[in-house]
Amino acid sequence: MKPIVLVLAGLILFSVSAFALQGDFGVNLDSSSFLSSGVVDTNAESEYKAAVWGELFQETDQGGSLDLIAQGSYRYTADRPYIVDLDLLRFSGLFPSAFGAGTAVELKAGRLNFNDATKLILDQTLDGVQINLLFSGFQIRLAGAYSGLLLNPSSNVRISADDYLEANDNSVFFGPKRIITEAFIGSDGFAVQALAQFDMRGNTGGEIINTQYLGIAGTPRLSPNFYLPYHLTASYGQSTVGNKTTNLISALAGLGVQFYAEELAASRAHVQVTYATGFTPVVLLLNNISFDDFRPISPPTIGLVFSPRLANLLYLDVGYSFRPFASNPSSVVSNIEPLVAARVFFRDPLPRLLSGAPADILVNDLNPNSTALYLGTEVEAGVVARLFSDLGLSIRGAVFLPSTGSSAAFMSNRGIGYALKIDVSAAL
Repeated sequence: MKPIVLVLAGLILFSVSAFALQGDFGVNLDSSSFLSSGVVDTNAESEYKAAVWGELFQETDQGGSLDLIAQGSYRYTADRPYIVDLDLLRFSGLFPSAFGAGTAVELKAGRLNFNDATKLILDQTLDGVQINLLFSGFQIRLAGAYSGLLLNPSSNVRISADDYLEANDNSVFFGPKRIITEAFIGSDGFAVQALAQFDMRGNTGGEIINTQYLGIAGTPRLSPNFYLPYHLTASYGQSTVGNKTTNLISALAGLGVQFYAEELAASRAHVQVTYATGFTPVVLLLNNISFDDFRPISPPTIGLVFSPRLANLLYLDVGYSFRPFASNPSSVVSNIEPLVAARVFFRDPLPRLLSGAPADILVNDLNPNSTALYLGTEVEAGVVARLFSDLGLSIRGAVFLPSTGSSAAFMSNRGIGYALKIDVSAAL
């Protein structure tokens, strides 16, 4: 009996030493205050969040790793005094040389962030699995996820009219129920991606919408300081109301230039044009096909004051940031980063060119008698600073100047919009 006990004790000690995990934990405190002023009144919103996180990780052979991280949080807003949520629960494993030298397999599972190459179609925490096959010069990503277990205030999966109606409904506990799939193959310079989402509410929804996306995207390097980001996506969907199903066709495209120069006070600049439209000619030729709004899976935030849905929209986005004291020996001073930006918004010109009617966009105070394309311009300025290694501050302010008047896009009573956003983050 004694030899058996000694052998078991030796095996336990060997296992603990062989598979011992390193760990870390911490507390993050975040506050976000948003003040806006527009046509009707002034609106102030604040959100306070305290999160506790923990991580277990282990290095494996040939540079591989195993990692398990979880984060839970408490969030307070005036509308919802208490939101206790599971922000993150992710297992990830990196397995080198899975298909030979220079290759690897990366597996992620649990509650984690899923996004497409543009982050304009999908950028959302979901529950699912992601597999990355890494090769020299390119990668393949396959992913599948479910959105129906996210708390409603934490979900930005909004596609149908029902989804938007539920966004601020306190009686709805969970977010929209959708299965989301993604496939990606390519490199930084060129990639092909496909996404799809399937509405799982069955007959309980007033409108059931399934959508599919196929596109290309990349950010090739033109020179040591210049990059050329581009993307083009065609979307096909099905909208079912009762017993009638309508096919939906739309598209999303973007082209820009990015400039990076660390030697010029860490300068960063960009110019980007983004266009979301429907294939209007197809409507005229095929039966039961609808020219319709482009419908992202998780709608992006475009502007600070004026942020319309990414549908029937054309906008120009320019921005510049730099760190004027990048060479200062003080980390506090060197990390101060002023920024300026501007966004110019237009309605989709295609409907007006083809039919004479203006594109319909879902914003307030549109002039019903106007076919004007120009909507307005938003100008933004701010500063981002890392005051200490565990304390960050961001201050951004913006002004939206709408196009108003008898023949302009907005009615005359639409005033200038203002917004101020202050974010503070601390790690303990």
